[in-house]
Amino acid sequence: MGIKESAKKQFGKQAEAYAKGNIFVDVVHLSEVVKKSGAAKNDRVLDIATGAGFLALEFAKKADTVIGCDLTRNMLVKAREKEKTSGLDNTGFLLSDVESLPFPDKSFDIVSCKFAFHHFPDPEKALLEMKRVCRNRIVLVDGVSSENVEKSLFHNRIEKMRDPSHVRIYALSELEKMFNKTGADIVDVTHWEIPQDFEEWIKRAGAGEKLTGIIERLMVQSMEGDTTGLKVKIEDGRLGFAYDTIILTARVRDIHV
Repeated sequence: MGIKESAKKQFGKQAEAYAKGNIFVDVVHLSEVVKKSGAAKNDRVLDIATGAGFLALEFAKKADTVIGCDLTRNMLVKAREKEKTSGLDNTGFLLSDVESLPFPDKSFDIVSCKFAFHHFPDPEKALLEMKRVCRNRIVLVDGVSSENVEKSLFHNRIEKMRDPSHVRIYALSELEKMFNKTGADIVDVTHWEIPQDFEEWIKRAGAGEKLTGIIERLMVQSMEGDTTGLKVKIEDGRLGFAYDTIILTARVRDIHV
């Protein structure tokens, strides 16, 4: 099964859990993303891999028009449910692949992507397509992995075990290279540490009991020397860790790459 098919299966199966996950619904974080994007009243915004539409609907409070697209039909069902109860009438959601967007060049002022970039099988191709339809700014929100290669490899090994649709959580330096190669100049990077409860995190992915046990042991082992870079700890009897998350804003260069 390819990565895209794996992502469709994973997010289709777990749409309800992802629609409620704290990492996606944090209103403070969502509003900060919109603020950092510089979204204004007359802007058109495209939210890539919109999932249940949380960021798209937050953008719709500021911008003129917001389109959310996703590869998974079940996630879009959740987005449209939220759209109906939001009181907003300037949004739309459609089924679409980030590598082949159904929009003309420079259709949007802002193109955003939140907690999905690490699922893209060809991130540079995705970025090029995001840049193609964007005339101003790209906003990327995602976790970043350690700059220490061994820690990053261990971290990503665990992520892949938990969720087969996972490709790679990149180090910030890797993202910087990708954006530069694509033709987008990073103008701001804001770090945001997001605490995660292990049980909620593993449940969101729908991992089975055996796999959960293996991952839990690996996470506990990583505490000595922080070998994943995730600051894993046990507090009040509960296992937890922290994602180093970034809100990255880049201005697109008007050149051919």
